[in-house]
Amino acid sequence: MAIDRYQLANELATLRDLAAERWSEDPLPVGRAALDRLKREIDEHDLHRNVAELETDGYTVLPPGKAGPLSLIEEIKAAMRRLQETRPSDALGASSGLGATLFHMLPEDPAFEQALMAPAPLVLVTYLLGYRAKLSQCTGLIKDTGAPALPIHADHSGKFPAPWGKLSNYTVVTWVLTDYTRENGALCVWPGSHRWGRPVPAEMRMAHDHEEMRVVEVPAGSVIAWHGSLWHGAVPRSADGERMTLVLPHVRDPIQAQEHFWASTTPEMIARNPPRFATLMGLTSAYGWMQDGPDPRRLAMGPTEGSQFE
Repeated sequence: MAIDRYQLANELATLRDLAAERWSEDPLPVGRAALDRLKREIDEHDLHRNVAELETDGYTVLPPGKAGPLSLIEEIKAAMRRLQETRPSDALGASSGLGATLFHMLPEDPAFEQALMAPAPLVLVTYLLGYRAKLSQCTGLIKDTGAPALPIHADHSGKFPAPWGKLSNYTVVTWVLTDYTRENGALCVWPGSHRWGRPVPAEMRMAHDHEEMRVVEVPAGSVIAWHGSLWHGAVPRSADGERMTLVLPHVRDPIQAQEHFWASTTPEMIARNPPRFATLMGLTSAYGWMQDGPDPRRLAMGPTEGSQFE
């Protein structure tokens, strides 16, 4: 059945009107004002060490309770289990190393919105991508016993031509919903590899036991953020039970998100969240448009001064 493009354009225009109203409550800063605000937010949430780790190691860990209450972890897990019962979750195949995968979960439960808007992780996203960052995925990963290793890779691979610059264009925030240990199939990273600006060579994709690789063993409730150029993967899972993870990749404003959040955002979602939620959904971006053409208001929302932190 053909989609009514006029109805779709009208619905999108309505959402963008709501986004513009929320924007007026808290216009995102640019230039020096953006840098000043970011410094205040880093101070407010005591994230200086985490920012330093992003620079030196390419990743950082927020301990349980820093990003959100532990009760939110249980809400996210319960929502993922409900979705697992009703959705296909093996689109990439069991051999991918990702485990059962649930895509585009954000519209399904407010718990995912709470994780997205958690202040401390969002400050780290801002540090790496700027205030106009957009959500690219809201994905759930569930690994069973015997899940194979996830090959070592960098998230910039396949998205941006190498060599990559110093800035991150794609940043992942991972909510650890069950304990990360080597036996549980934890994340592993090559600290400092984000500075090389190049993809993982083929001969290193399964080098999980290389002396430079670090297995990130952290308790449930932790949140991990990393630079898009960081070499990382996951070790095989040998323990009983399941490993559950919520993955929230973000991209810079000019980059197309992987999931079409503008198509599933509702007025209620915009209303119950802080103004920046609409920007994370891509609803304040200058592009794209349908037959109605560009909206001058959204063009005015774009950056007017050059800054990493726009």
